[in-house]
Amino acid sequence: MTDFLRNVLEVLFDALIFLRNYAFYPDDGETFSLMRVLSLFIAFSISGAIVVFLSQNAVLKFFGPKSKKGLSYLVASVSGFILAVCSCSVLPMFASIRKKGAGLGPAVAFLFSGPAINILAIFLTFTDLGADIGIVRIVSAIVLANVIGFAMFFLYRKSETVDEDEKTFHLVEDTSNLKVWQRALFFLTLVAILVFSVYWALPTAIFAVLLAVQVALFFSLEDLKEWGEATWDLVKKIIPLFLIGVFIVGILDSTLSDEFVVSLVGTNNYLTNLLAAFFGTTMYFATLSEVPFLLSMLDLGMHMGPATALLLAGPALSIPNMIVIAKVLGKKKTLTFVVLVAVFAALVGLIAGTFIYS
Repeated sequence: MTDFLRNVLEVLFDALIFLRNYAFYPDDGETFSLMRVLSLFIAFSISGAIVVFLSQNAVLKFFGPKSKKGLSYLVASVSGFILAVCSCSVLPMFASIRKKGAGLGPAVAFLFSGPAINILAIFLTFTDLGADIGIVRIVSAIVLANVIGFAMFFLYRKSETVDEDEKTFHLVEDTSNLKVWQRALFFLTLVAILVFSVYWALPTAIFAVLLAVQVALFFSLEDLKEWGEATWDLVKKIIPLFLIGVFIVGILDSTLSDEFVVSLVGTNNYLTNLLAAFFGTTMYFATLSEVPFLLSMLDLGMHMGPATALLLAGPALSIPNMIVIAKVLGKKKTLTFVVLVAVFAALVGLIAGTFIYS
């Protein structure tokens, strides 16, 4: 019993060290990374700005029952970036737009791609996993969102009925007085700070000064207050779950052996990709936690192909998610969605692992 408790305490201590290193000392475990903390703060600030200063109404109206179908799929597949949705917010938004008349295809496309391409997830994918898998994640999430959404529509087109009395979205009025060019310049400046802050101090300082000038000239105190509140709201929702998720990853990193991981997903074939994809559909990944999990699994010997499959399938689904989705779509459609996500994510993982990462 004493040995068992000692082992448990060692695993928990290792998990805390893993959390500490990942959050603050990612390079060598000894050097504090101020730029990592600042970059994550900038990423949250951009997400908060998206919530406040980009018109969500302009996006949501494309999901209505009388919108153009092709445009609905396109908007749905990229709206995760525009709406800054995460795994904790995509489900209620999905249920809402579906209830208000969104077609099955666009609604499912939004459900799949939303958590995968929000600005925080993409930022962490590029910085921790690399540009190759980051680009694959963005492109594949958008393509698969359209493919899976259309497949769901095609399979269940006969059961899809649209109320002739158009259901209107209860849109929230945009209260900001910023002009279009001011918003565009503002977001370009924020993204430039995020990109340059990792490597180059001088351009970062120049864009920071430009941002300060814009804030002074364009923004009211109410704008800044709403921006701060939206950013803080995202931090409160995401950071606690993120830290818990990374701590759990630390436990797995301490207990799983290299041999075990390699035996399951150490090679790139369709079976290993399908196994990784189905694992991703059942596990719950709090927003951003899929990245440290994959980083740990790659260190243990996971192939990049199955890692890609898991990265595509994981954010979109989990057992808790399936329960909520089933209440909206029904069990049959939900099962079909799960299978489509796993099958296509595995296919992308196989292709990427064979032709891109090799």
